[in-house]
Amino acid sequence: MRTTLREWRQRRGLTQQQLAERAGVTRQTIGGLEAGLYGPGVDVALRLARTLGCSVEDLFMLPDDSDLSAPLLGERGADGRVALAQLGGRTVARSLQGLGQPAAAHGIAASAGAGEMVRVHRFEGVGPALFLAGCDPALGLLCGHIDRSSGSMEARWWNAGNREALSQLQRGAVHASAVHHAAEAASAQPGIARFRLGNWQMGFITRAGNPQRIFSAVDLSRPGVTLVNREPGAGARDLLDRLLASAGIATSHLQGYGRELAGHRQIAQAVAFGAADVGVGHEGAAAEYGLGFVPIAEESCDLLLAAENLVAREAQVLLETLRSGAFRWDLAAFGPYDTRRTGDRIA
Repeated sequence: MRTTLREWRQRRGLTQQQLAERAGVTRQTIGGLEAGLYGPGVDVALRLARTLGCSVEDLFMLPDDSDLSAPLLGERGADGRVALAQLGGRTVARSLQGLGQPAAAHGIAASAGAGEMVRVHRFEGVGPALFLAGCDPALGLLCGHIDRSSGSMEARWWNAGNREALSQLQRGAVHASAVHHAAEAASAQPGIARFRLGNWQMGFITRAGNPQRIFSAVDLSRPGVTLVNREPGAGARDLLDRLLASAGIATSHLQGYGRELAGHRQIAQAVAFGAADVGVGHEGAAAEYGLGFVPIAEESCDLLLAAENLVAREAQVLLETLRSGAFRWDLAAFGPYDTRRTGDRIA
């Protein structure tokens, strides 16, 4: 039996104990019902519905053929919205919170049961999804092309810096992760295949016209210059730290070094809306918001996949889309990206 008891209780601002007292049942009964361990008797169902101001059918529903149990990757989101995918030979669910872009859910996750299993009411007509992680804005573009060209597969992208994106791939939480690095240095990862997404310029994102005249790391330490930074493990932060170390500038001398945002677009937004004067990010993000940009270094962005999974349908769809003329042309116009090696296997 599916239940939305926890959602209705939380909507009314009640604890399990408070609901139990008002409905004349034990707290253990509420806990067991919310966990899906058993169904309610008629009298209990009527009491709960009356207490919460809803119908019995709002609280308890018989499962249909579209319902399934799946391991939940990460924590269940407050709204219960999840995407479904085939990973490691099993159907998994993942909360849509933290996505790089709004996306339709594949179903609604009910209260979690034992361990990491969650009951999902799956919507009709949804197919498997392809899960991606990374902070490159081009991942949103890639998802759109996958959705349009594959016919039966959707793509979902979770925003994450280099370190977290790689960790998600290694944990089996995504099919592929995007990481970026200096164009001449691509570190090998055992058991991981690497395919080029594109090359770009990283640099200082400044206000339009660069009124603060920021051209080097030294300029960041000037009085009145406010910085916004990426989170530890992000490629942009690693680049900034290298520049500061080379210039002999202590991070304590920078106003805003500890202010962290997750994503190139978020950095550009902070500068565009006046929350900071400068941040290190992607040239495309600066162009999207009409901001100034001072190039620092050329970087490459690669898609990483588990080598053993390259024969899987999700990997084949991803690589076919990555190499398609439509995506390459669109990426070059969206960028600016150098797409001459887009889709090439690097390692």
